[in-house]
Amino acid sequence: MRHYKITSTESGYRLDHYLTHVKPDLTRHFIQNLIKGGAVFVNHKKILKTGHSLKEGDELIVIIPSLKEVGIVPENIPLTVLYEDKNLIVLNKPAGMVVHPTDHGAHVSGTLVNALMHHCKDLSGMNGEKRPGIVHRLDKDTSGIIIVAKNDDIHGNLAKQFEDRQVTKRYITLLKGHLTPEEGSVEAPLLKTHGEKNVRISAQKNAKYALTHYRVLRYVGVYSLVEVRIITGRTHQIRVHFASIGYSVCGDTQYGDSKTNENLKPLGLTRQFLHAAYLKITHPVTGKVLEITASLPEDLENVLKKLG
Repeated sequence: MRHYKITSTESGYRLDHYLTHVKPDLTRHFIQNLIKGGAVFVNHKKILKTGHSLKEGDELIVIIPSLKEVGIVPENIPLTVLYEDKNLIVLNKPAGMVVHPTDHGAHVSGTLVNALMHHCKDLSGMNGEKRPGIVHRLDKDTSGIIIVAKNDDIHGNLAKQFEDRQVTKRYITLLKGHLTPEEGSVEAPLLKTHGEKNVRISAQKNAKYALTHYRVLRYVGVYSLVEVRIITGRTHQIRVHFASIGYSVCGDTQYGDSKTNENLKPLGLTRQFLHAAYLKITHPVTGKVLEITASLPEDLENVLKKLG
């Protein structure tokens, strides 16, 4: 159960928009279902309209349901565990694995969630029945570190760290061309145009602020091996930001350069060259800093070796 009180600056918000704003770890679809299902109260009255307008001083109560295993079948899929205790688990996700089943019923098998349901006895239910424990996501064809919460309190703490930008995330990517300057930033707002499959830079008011820092590790032939640190965690942020300045992620079939991708296929690059290599968080229980690393997977290492 979560409690909120509306301030003067929040007055006028739609109920679903407000909850999406204060609970970024929950999907809008999940929030709308909570409202329609009678789990949200304003001034102790059940509100079923997602577009209900909030006023200053309104008191909200949101009842987050416990995890339900409806539609999710535990599967004995091998997991590479980088860290685990009774509160959380950190995994090295392989490329090609979808993180969770989708709302429209796709990817109901073989996902990270299916594997987690088999591996873990308990998972947080804050992100809905299709996303148990999932605090943040990686694209299907991005490999690397992902953290999962085993209960709601841990999930809430970790989500707040992400929201407050207290988490350090670094990626390794291979970009088309020689990126210059060798160290810098890309700061450009991003807007989803068609669900989560198309993202572009936009000056529209509803575009979300996005900031990416980078440094070139070395030039590899006509390419750049780059370490990336994202301050915000927008959908497809790294891929869209670098494509926008003319240095697209190698192997990216959505935002990348088709000629570059074709040139790299004979070297074994069959997916985007993007790997979540480093994560630093504060453990929600112990207060200690956790630093997790994941080396480049074999498929990406082999590409670099062949490039020399």
